[in-house]
Order: sequence, then structure tokens, then C-alpha cells
Amino acid sequence: MGGTTFLLPPLRYPGEGVGHARTVRRPARDSEAGMQFDEAGAARSRRREALLARAPTVAAEEPLGAADVARLAARPCPQERARIAEKLGRQLSSFTQPAEKALVEAVLELLVKDVALEVRKALAQAVADREDVPGWVVRRLARDAIEVAEPVLEKSPLLSDEELVAIVKTNAMQYALAVAGRSQLSELVCEALLDRGETPVAAKLVGNPGARLTRAALERVLAEHGRDRSVQDRLVRRPELPFELVDKLVRLIAERLEWELVAAMRLPLDTARAIVRAARERSTIELVAREHGARGREQALAARWRAGELDHDAVLAMLREGDVVGFEIGVALHAGEPLGRVRRLLYDVDRRRLAAICLKAGFPFPHYLLVRIALELAEATVAGRPTRSDYGPDTVRFLAEQYRKLAADSARLSALLAI
Repeated sequence: MGGTTFLLPPLRYPGEGVGHARTVRRPARDSEAGMQFDEAGAARSRRREALLARAPTVAAEEPLGAADVARLAARPCPQERARIAEKLGRQLSSFTQPAEKALVEAVLELLVKDVALEVRKALAQAVADREDVPGWVVRRLARDAIEVAEPVLEKSPLLSDEELVAIVKTNAMQYALAVAGRSQLSELVCEALLDRGETPVAAKLVGNPGARLTRAALERVLAEHGRDRSVQDRLVRRPELPFELVDKLVRLIAERLEWELVAAMRLPLDTARAIVRAARERSTIELVAREHGARGREQALAARWRAGELDHDAVLAMLREGDVVGFEIGVALHAGEPLGRVRRLLYDVDRRRLAAICLKAGFPFPHYLLVRIALELAEATVAGRPTRSDYGPDTVRFLAEQYRKLAADSARLSALLAI
């Protein structure tokens, strides 16, 4: 959002003035319709409660036991064996005693060697994201047919970087694509994925925000796959892309645009090139100005912060006035976090990350609430959606309680900030 501004209406703290922030008052003539709406809602609620009261009670699932092992040994139909695999996945965490663990090992031994693909696939889906499954099971499934291996390669926390690299190097492209979709990827695994030289793998990798791509890796992607449209489209969304790479990317996209102008609009080549050259030069100038402008603002606001002149109210005032870059820098200074990370946290679709960075910056709840309302208003305006109007007392109390709980949960807070 660097360089972009939008104007926000003056915002009030919850409880300031009459009513809560963003509370919508209905005209008096709507009162009758509102009563009818309330009655209809109450009727729906009563019907739902009646249905729940008449619903049959679901019996608790029978624990996995020796009977299941016997059924597996008797080689029932694949559907029955797949059902047992799913059952094992649901109950795995309940087996803690040595005898129970031995039973689990016996069932896993039968399932992981099952000749039916659907059985092994059901097992892989059941244990893909679990930490309490034996490592040998995950490693075997990860090298199975891709239909079996895919969920394990994408999710399993038990696969080491070295194991992932070995799988990427020795298997077909589909295995590399599954690995490239993991929520977190180390530099070592990213390098192995790029070594394959396959554009679909590179595209999926650069589109993964959890992939730790070094500057050298990004330059390699641009050099080897930069002319591919899917790679370009994902690269432009990478956070903290170095300016030199942005400039190269602009040039590559401009070449693509030049061809599209000629092919789709039937413009003469010279005319298309002139249009693209002007657009490219303008983009480059704006990128340079934005980079230098942001750097200058950081230095100026850091001086104010050190002098004690940039408190929470001053940061919030910049947001109200449409100074988005100043607001972002102010939050970063208070939180002690890099500006790029702060931007990702502020605009993440998961609002818990917004709460986390506001807590790290020391914002009291009213400040967090106003930031949340302001960002949602801006997003709705840009997208052409109607703005929310449900920040009434109940919503505010709920958000306040969630904010308080997150502040007390240091482990959860650290996990949300690790983006």
C-alpha cells in the first residue's frame, strides 16, 4: 500500500458520543419491519431448537481395537479397510498406553502396506498433519503414489528438510508441486525445488508466502522463468521484492503487454511500443519515488518516536488523515518489527494477525478496534462492497474479550506474528 492514500471519515472511540462507533440507526418508519424481522428470526430459532430436540442421539464411535485388526487381517473390502484407516486417524491421539501403541503400530503396519490405493490414500489423509504418528509411516506414504503422497508432502510436520529435498530430487514433478505448497519452506528446500528447472514448480513456489526465497533465488526465478505469465503474476505479489527485481519485472511485463496490444488491439508495432515505453518509464519513476519517499518518512518518524512525540494517538491520527505509509511506519516503530512484516500482518485476511501486531505495538483495545474498523472501511470502499454496520455493543464486547485472551497467550501471539 506504499504511496496509496484514502480518506477516512472521523472515527470515534466506542462509547464516545452517542452510541458505538459504526452503529447504524434505523429510521423510525422502519421499526415495524424491524419487529417483523425479529419475530421471524425468533421463529427460525424455535424451529431449529425443536429439530435439535427431536434429532436422534449419535452414538459414540467404538474405540479402535483387536476386532479392527482381525477385520483387516481377514482382508475385507477396500471400502471397509479405508473406513478403519479414517477411524484410526480420528482416534490416534487417544492411544497413550504401551499396549495401545502396539495395537496402533499393528494397524498401521497393515494399512500402509495395503494393496488398494484408496486405503493408503485414506490413511495418508488421516495422518497428514499429525505429529503423533510414527515417522516411518509418514516417510513411506510420502514416497507412495502421488495420490497417497500429496497430503503428506503438503502438510506433515515430521518430514525433515533433507527428506523433502531427497523426494524432490528423485520423483516426478507432481511431488515437487506438493512440496512447494507447504505452509513453510526453508531456503534449502526452495533451492532444491528451483533446481528442477520446471516453470510450474517455480510459479507455485513464488506464489507461496511461506517460502523463504533469498534474493539470489528470486533473481534466478526471474532469469529462468520470468517470461512466464503465471510466474510474473505471482512475483508481483511477493512481499518486500527488491527494487532492482521490481524494475526487471516491470520490463518483462511490459514486453508481454506490448505483444498483447499488437495481437488483441491490432495496433501497429511502433504505436504499441511507444505506449508500453511510456507506461514502463512512469512505473519505474513511481517505484523510485515511493522507495525514497518511504525511506525518508521512516527516518523522520523514527526521530519523532525517539523524542517521545509519536504516541499511539499520533499514529492513529495519521490513519484517520489518510497517511497510510506514516501509519504503517508508526506501528512498525512501536512494535519493533520490520516494516514489510508489519504490512503483511496489518492486511492479512486473518484478523487475528491484525490483533497480534496491534498488541505487539502496545495498542489498547479502543485503538485496535478503530484500526480494524478503518481497514475494513477502506477495503470495502476499494472493492465496492457495502461497509459493515454490526459493531454494536455485543460485537465490541466479544472483540475486547478475544483481544484480552490473545494478550495473555504469549505462545499464540508469537505464532501469529511469525509471518
